[in-house]
Amino acid sequence: MLVEQETTETQGFTSPWDKASYALGNNLGRVLLYGAPGTGKTYFAMNYHTNPENAYRLVCTEEMTDADLIGMYKPTVVNGSRELMFHEGVAIKAWRTGGRLVVDEINRVNGDIESRLMSLIDTHASSSWQNPDTGETIKPAEGFSVVATMNGEPDDLGRAIQDRLVVQLEITEPHPDAIASLPEYLRDLAFNVVSRTDKSDRYSLRNFVEFAKLYGATNELHKSVEICLPRLAEQIIDSINLRKVEA
Repeated sequence: MLVEQETTETQGFTSPWDKASYALGNNLGRVLLYGAPGTGKTYFAMNYHTNPENAYRLVCTEEMTDADLIGMYKPTVVNGSRELMFHEGVAIKAWRTGGRLVVDEINRVNGDIESRLMSLIDTHASSSWQNPDTGETIKPAEGFSVVATMNGEPDDLGRAIQDRLVVQLEITEPHPDAIASLPEYLRDLAFNVVSRTDKSDRYSLRNFVEFAKLYGATNELHKSVEICLPRLAEQIIDSINLRKVEA
């Protein structure tokens, strides 16, 4: 009986975005979104199931240091005089406010701070940090969540990082709200092209957003396609002209 119920519930997910929304909406706050670039992973992480003003983005690079995560001392003017004060990094700000930490390109994190990142995205019970100025011990406030994004595969990550990101979802299609923001004549075409698995036959959602802006401003279809979507120019021009005829 339990197996039948689980099967029925699983059938309620029509896309990986549904799964992501379900997880975050039910307080599963350690999520990895991976897959092709330009599908809306970062936008979703920054704006859905959180307060956008309370979302902090960390873009991982090989050069990043503890300062990006935890913070650093900076000269600060206090009451007319300059003092060295500790300014908290994005991870600690997200902890303190119970916000969302969005870890972009998490597979690019370097080995020097991987252990620090692991401690920051761990469970609430296992996480704490002491402010060097005040001695205050900070733990993640209620509501804190982590959404990591990457364009590779989960196996590109260390096992300890993978273990902390319990919900791992491959994003294979653009977010429906992003598609809905495009002009109607472009929506089906953009969805199909962005969802393709062949890199040589695929464009990012960003390309379609910029194409819509340029075409809307100039009304020059051929030039707009050649600028923003040149590899599929003939196919896209034919498709858009067909939709105009149908309309």
